[in-house]
Amino acid sequence: MHQEHRPTDHAERRDHVEQLEAALVDSALADRVELVARPLGQDTYRIASVEGAVEFDRITETGMPEYRVLSVSGRNPVEHQDAAHLSGHAIERERAHPDRTDNAYPHAYDSVAQFFDSPAAPDLIAAHTAAHFTDGHLGQHGSLGVVQARAPFIASGAGVRPLGIVDRSTRVVNVAPTIAALLGLDVHPDGIGPTGERRADALLRRQDGDPERDVLDGSTADHVVVVLMDGCNANLLHDAVEAGEAPNVASLIADGVAYRNGSIASLPTATLANHTTAATGAHPGHSGVLHNAWIDRVSGGAPDLLAMDQMFWAMQYLSGEVESIFAALERSRPGSFSSATFEFCDTGASFSSFGLVRDRTGGALPELDTVEGADPDAVAASAAYGFMSRVDHLSLTHTIECWEQAHGNPLPALSWCGLAVTDEAGHESGPHGELARAAVRDSDVRLGRLLEAVDRAGVRDRTAVLVIADHGMEQTNPEVDRDWSEDLSGTDVPHREVGGGLFYVGVGATG
Repeated sequence: MHQEHRPTDHAERRDHVEQLEAALVDSALADRVELVARPLGQDTYRIASVEGAVEFDRITETGMPEYRVLSVSGRNPVEHQDAAHLSGHAIERERAHPDRTDNAYPHAYDSVAQFFDSPAAPDLIAAHTAAHFTDGHLGQHGSLGVVQARAPFIASGAGVRPLGIVDRSTRVVNVAPTIAALLGLDVHPDGIGPTGERRADALLRRQDGDPERDVLDGSTADHVVVVLMDGCNANLLHDAVEAGEAPNVASLIADGVAYRNGSIASLPTATLANHTTAATGAHPGHSGVLHNAWIDRVSGGAPDLLAMDQMFWAMQYLSGEVESIFAALERSRPGSFSSATFEFCDTGASFSSFGLVRDRTGGALPELDTVEGADPDAVAASAAYGFMSRVDHLSLTHTIECWEQAHGNPLPALSWCGLAVTDEAGHESGPHGELARAAVRDSDVRLGRLLEAVDRAGVRDRTAVLVIADHGMEQTNPEVDRDWSEDLSGTDVPHREVGGGLFYVGVGATG
């Protein structure tokens, strides 16, 4: 049973949190716990692992965060932050589920600091090791490690320089500002930046990220199409392109730009958190959508935004200080039309698949035998693959309807199409399994159909196209399958865990 327990003072809470940290970084859990992060005070943080710890602070005097290491004991768990680490499909496969000494944690200090800015943040967060097999999934994400964080980033068309594949990376938090720059949106009159201070160049109400101006040619696009392949492993996608299995993605790269080292998700590298970050330019710790699940410290309740009775209403948690890219478009171009199909962060979109569900005007999913482009072997092997293929078919259908102006609408200035089968397949088979590869092929077919709709509208030369994801996907080891709850039971610290690693002390906690 849950029992309410609140530490009587700050010292007791601190003692409890330290006990939890010590238990989590004990050698008995080294195969499952990659690292633990927690705040020490205002703008001061600690990241620890079984091998050592680093304490650092955030300096905000310039309005843009800077980080300073205060102390290191043993080995700094996040010393290696190279976004190019384990880039390349063959390299990733050869060094599957790397341990802490062969992993990298891009933007680790910034990612940890932003996470604990949220009033709903836990007392500490534990990141699973790359090998940890949880929830029966051969593929996983959520942690700081580079493979789980790395999503693809491809841009092509109007306003984009034709550079091909370049050896660089970006961040998911930069996606919305880049779209805003491509569309030539107005600066927000009250924009703020990543420290909450006034930001004069902010294209969105809260802009933590920056436009990728180095690959933009300075012109603007009349239309932007975004295809989000949920949970798509960037190395897998590039390998499929090289193998000729994703010709439509390949054509975009040939005429545009692809970042070989991808787009790095913010902590936690999870669905709701980084869908929202991609569509707002605000980190999870600032957007109001901290994770798929968290605990409300006032009520003790725990939103679970992947639950079917909650996901369509997920954006009720979006902070009032945050503006979606759809809302920013309407602010700058009143009367413009935008679509968000099977996208959680749909606030401000003119047409939304989730809006149809909320309004109870949406139809049922198509029958599987009517779904085009679904790999028959994958569908036969996995009921979940078949279900997500139906979801993606409807997402594409809704998007194409908007491009065909079926709702009496003008052509979309912004069209955001979510595809989910890549995430489901990656979880089920791992990113190197046959289901994951089939999902990339199927998604490429759907991308091609969407591009054909843009061509039929006669505006392809005035349209920019982005292929992105919310996070990456990493192969786990089924032999490392023990939960960590039993190991923590001996601490006698009243705590509650949600979201696979968010630990709250004394908030509707169990002893």
